[in-house]
Amino acid sequence: MKFSVSEQEVSSIHRDLEKIFLVLEKHPVFKNPYFDCLQNLKWNKDTFELHRANFFYRTELTVKAIAHVCARAAAEEDQDTLILFSYILNEECGNGSLKNCHAMLMEQAHNLYGKVEYSLEPLLIKDAKKHRFIIEETEQYRKKMYELITSSYQCMLGVVMALEYHANKMLTVCREAFRSNLQHLTSSEYSSKVEIYFNCHVDNGVEERHSSDAKLCVFNNCHSINDLQEIKYGAEEAMKVQLNMWNALAKKTTELAN
Repeated sequence: MKFSVSEQEVSSIHRDLEKIFLVLEKHPVFKNPYFDCLQNLKWNKDTFELHRANFFYRTELTVKAIAHVCARAAAEEDQDTLILFSYILNEECGNGSLKNCHAMLMEQAHNLYGKVEYSLEPLLIKDAKKHRFIIEETEQYRKKMYELITSSYQCMLGVVMALEYHANKMLTVCREAFRSNLQHLTSSEYSSKVEIYFNCHVDNGVEERHSSDAKLCVFNNCHSINDLQEIKYGAEEAMKVQLNMWNALAKKTTELAN
């Protein structure tokens, strides 16, 4: 049975939601040991290969999660979320252009960089899950994220909000790592075929807008204490499993660097 909630109660719930946002913005995932490795350690062939495989396997799930949000928003008749996330999905899919699809840009960027800088064979995104350097914590990330996005509607929204919160910092740190390890690619080729992947996310405030849109969708669907708890659980668990993955990658990177 559903009980009506007064505007005053919803306002109180939304104030509590704002407090959750503030806590998430200071989550340890934004200052994790793996980001320190990317900023301070030079890649070698093995550490770049480790990064590429796990980054592919982790990030390949994102567009699937966004598509899942669109499907569930349609089923829930949540027009605002459907519209906002359909727009995000369209951007991820290159606005209908295969060559501008973010997954294709990611694959191109990492494989060209790996080939020229480290003499690595290309890796298809779909084959990353079978790579010898996939760590257990990346597998756990995939499993937990699937569990969370197929849970309650509010839990799912908390998860994708956390993903969008995290994306800008992650991509910015990764872009800096690519820049600092660049030795052999020409500046023009690097700019047009490698950094383009990061720039299409980080520049022009794209990820900030995605984060703002996800936050709005959460607000629109938070009307009770139970909604608040589900959103909080989804966001916190997503951050937690991501942090565990980064911590494990930092440990493995240190091993391979020595």
